[in-house]
Amino acid sequence: MSNHELDSHFIGPMGSEFWQICVPPKAVPIMATRLDWNQMGRRVVIDPTAGIISWMNPSPGHACMSDASDSIVKEAEYFIKKRIKSMRDTRWKRPGDPENVGVEPDASFYIGEKAERCYEAFRSGGDEAVNKFAENNPPDLVVEVEVTHLDKNKPAHYALIGAQEMWRATQRKDKNDYRTEVSILELQSQGGPRIVEQSLVLPKLKAASLPKAYMLVQAGLHDELWSLLAKELDSPIR
Repeated sequence: MSNHELDSHFIGPMGSEFWQICVPPKAVPIMATRLDWNQMGRRVVIDPTAGIISWMNPSPGHACMSDASDSIVKEAEYFIKKRIKSMRDTRWKRPGDPENVGVEPDASFYIGEKAERCYEAFRSGGDEAVNKFAENNPPDLVVEVEVTHLDKNKPAHYALIGAQEMWRATQRKDKNDYRTEVSILELQSQGGPRIVEQSLVLPKLKAASLPKAYMLVQAGLHDELWSLLAKELDSPIR
């Protein structure tokens, strides 16, 4: 492990604060159940084997990019003709494993059949039924914003939970401007998570088009986003 990986505090490429501490592995279960990690920050990841706990405090830019993820995926609902349910920053755990502390993405979604069933769960039993549904049904898509070295194990975590796809989105300073970088990972591929050129859960949506989609949302150009999605997803413009 490099010295950089042992940093207890650093600033990410979008200005968010990232923290990491190391504790005796035996203390992890106690800390996981007795501390409210949501008061510490966001995207808390706990490695019970190594005793490493990581979390972040998001910058305004990070929050805006997370919101943009919601806008892009929800707009796609019209074109793919499938229901989409945003589950935002739900803490996802492996189904049937109450001891697993889980992992919290910046955005997450049910798409198609799972979205329909989640809406039905709410109609029949309200929030309690939705919570129960989420315990046993992993998301179809998760999004991680502001990628750093702390995120290198995230794809494997989400694959174990049962998620199908992951987007990694970040912005990096390039001279006097910022460039947006987005990659799509197929999480359940044979041999482990791998980068792919287009989405599986939003068929035909290309990874190469996502940086522009994020820029359009953040600039408030929603008509242009609509046109981009119509072209990408091979659907007539309304």
